[in-house]
Amino acid sequence: MKTYQKLIRYPLGAIHATGFLHDQMVRGKNGICGHLHELEPGMIADPYINKTYVKAWGDGDQSGWGGEISGNYWTGYIQFAYTLNDPEMIAVATDWVDTMMKKQRPDGYLGTYYEEDAKIHEDYNAWGTSCAMRGLIAFYEATGRRDVLDAVHRCMLWFCDTWAGDQKTCYGGPFLIEPMVFTYYHTDDERLRAFAEEYMQFLCTHDIFKISHKAMLTERFRYNSNNSAGLGTTVRLPALVYSVTGNKEYLQATEKRIGEIYEKTVQLSGSPACTMEYASPIGAIEETEYCSYAFYNAMYSYMSFITGNTMYGDLMEQMFYNGAQGARKKDETAIAYMNSPNQIYATDISSHSWFAYQAYAPCYPTSCCPVNAVAVVPEFVRGMLLRDAENNVYVMAYGPASLRHENTALTLDTLYPFRNCVTVKIECEKAFSINLKIPAWSQDYTVEVNGETVDAPISDGFATVTRAWHIGDTVTIRFVATVETVVVDDSDKSSKHPLAIRYGALLFAYHIPEKWIPIKGNPMTPLPDGWSWYNVEPDFKEADVSDPHEQLGLRREQITWNVALDEHLSAKDFTVEELPADGYVWENPPIRLHTHCYKAPYLYPPYPPKTYEMIEPYQYVTDRLPLVLEPYGCTNLRITYFPKADLK
Repeated sequence: MKTYQKLIRYPLGAIHATGFLHDQMVRGKNGICGHLHELEPGMIADPYINKTYVKAWGDGDQSGWGGEISGNYWTGYIQFAYTLNDPEMIAVATDWVDTMMKKQRPDGYLGTYYEEDAKIHEDYNAWGTSCAMRGLIAFYEATGRRDVLDAVHRCMLWFCDTWAGDQKTCYGGPFLIEPMVFTYYHTDDERLRAFAEEYMQFLCTHDIFKISHKAMLTERFRYNSNNSAGLGTTVRLPALVYSVTGNKEYLQATEKRIGEIYEKTVQLSGSPACTMEYASPIGAIEETEYCSYAFYNAMYSYMSFITGNTMYGDLMEQMFYNGAQGARKKDETAIAYMNSPNQIYATDISSHSWFAYQAYAPCYPTSCCPVNAVAVVPEFVRGMLLRDAENNVYVMAYGPASLRHENTALTLDTLYPFRNCVTVKIECEKAFSINLKIPAWSQDYTVEVNGETVDAPISDGFATVTRAWHIGDTVTIRFVATVETVVVDDSDKSSKHPLAIRYGALLFAYHIPEKWIPIKGNPMTPLPDGWSWYNVEPDFKEADVSDPHEQLGLRREQITWNVALDEHLSAKDFTVEELPADGYVWENPPIRLHTHCYKAPYLYPPYPPKTYEMIEPYQYVTDRLPLVLEPYGCTNLRITYFPKADLK
């Protein structure tokens, strides 16, 4: 079998989270990642096992809808279990896989459409089934169990036969291409590759949503043309088909559309913007659906191994370390379905577009976002390290993790992105190359082997060190970062062109202290003790004496969120404060930035129930004040896009 990807993914379970990523996964196991199937069994645990009818969803396509939500949860759960290497979660995942496979029909179909009169060509049949097949393929890659791969293979062949010709759909159904391609990787069954390419051609003549590769190549990206999160699945499909056909038009289509989406709709936090779930321009209060973090994370990860382009590793880091963390409750028991760069409130009335979905919750009446949140950390960890055909290692994204695959063993020891230094500890006796990504933001770098500086030339975005390694050897790479003041291009939304602050891989924000108020919410299944929905509101009443503002003799009440920045701020106007890594990094950030701002008393109305767009790009200001900024991912309420101070 010939495939055309540049690099190769390690199998699930070869890369494990360590350090603060391991800490986050442990919290996740005890939070929503490990318990959603218990909190909402009818929606999450049962669709593939004991098909249930969720009355709140009404009539229609709910078999597929349940298949989507349940399939995505178990796909994330399986990845989570093997990335954390947790025996208890692995046992639960194995039980689900074994039970699900018993439901396979004699003709090979494996999904949620079991009734004799089921409409097997419904869009959601392929969509929901595809979500679960991704999980079974991941399980096979982690365990090598051939019976699981055989079950997926038979299911894919059922679709090849039953959905042949024009018996296809053009919204969620095309997602079937993904498990087709991954099953082809493992079986070399030409029927699967042919079906995937046939589907690509079908879309060219049935392209209601402009997701065909021809539309990506010839038509410009348009707002509201597609579900924002859904773009993360559909846009990656042509590149996946390229990986098994070598048709460069497919790859070019994905690359072109990713570039357009990134330019037009991705916030500086890496968050794709949407209004009512459909793609919208960049803006201070434009929201992001949490599903996007999982779908785009997978898209960037796939593009990393297909192309070998380090840009996609940068995009993974930007989104994972900023946007994806800024919408999670730090104990991992709730996420925000919708969130935005400037967020004074996250409550059941604060969203500008989607009902109560800025409130934090473990699950919602439609829990697509919480279940997708389960996959975000393990998908990122798996995408950090890749290899080539000669088993040379490529570090595509940085963070604390370990690799154990065949006779290759190493650990990434780092506090990145809170520190711009990574040490690779070698734990094997072997000659191979270590290829270290140079982030686009890095102005320079140095590489040391066992404490001595070495020459590591850049090739295709990687600094490469090749030698015969011994257990105990170390490779350390240090990056040079500077604080950047970025003018946000919100031209297609409000043209306020606010300012934002970046340093290395991190976006920084003014952290508004949060008050977490439990509310009843509207879960379909009553939540057990210890679980809740939350309204998150600003809390200025209990000032912390250790707060950096207090140390300056300044109460938080004097700052609030009504501040503006000097548009001429430069790196010399900032002080980078590196703090001891005490406790959990998303609660106790190991880094802060210090600068100054100006009080902008008329920036927002005095009693806002939600966050509003700034009215003027230049704000009337009074006092000059010190300002402390924290990593975006360490916040749940924040100001990230600042207006410019009128200093004339």
